Amino acid sequence: MKPGKNNREDRLNFVRFWANYVKTHSDQDWSEQQNIVIDSQMDNVILKRG
Repeated sequence: MKPGKNNREDRLNFVRFWANYVKTHSDQDWSEQQNIVIDSQMDNVILKRG
């Protein structure tokens, strides 16, 4: 993933990177990655409410 000149370009580069990743990897592969992200976000919410 190449760095952008500003935040907007960084976000667009990430979207392009992720879209390519989804296209080139199996559903199981990328869904496991998403699951890790979502679970960690949920864990953080639970810890903050704790």
